[in-house]
Amino acid sequence: MEMKELALECECRAAEFRDKAEKASHSDRTFFLELEQHWLHLACIYYQTERTVQALRYLSTDELEDLDSSGHSVH
Repeated sequence: MEMKELALECECRAAEFRDKAEKASHSDRTFFLELEQHWLHLACIYYQTERTVQALRYLSTDELEDLDSSGHSVH
């Protein structure tokens, strides 16, 4: 499944919890709204991953090697 498809699925799940929140009691409403936010956050991650993968596809192998052999150390 593509990242964009996963993101759309997450958005659908978020909408389901939004609907449940609108019909729930006050204490349950907060719970469902928190779940909605978690699903929306996950959707954002999938969208960002999709864009990153697309950007990396534009880089040539040489450009990727240049990034890997920059000589910089993490330490």
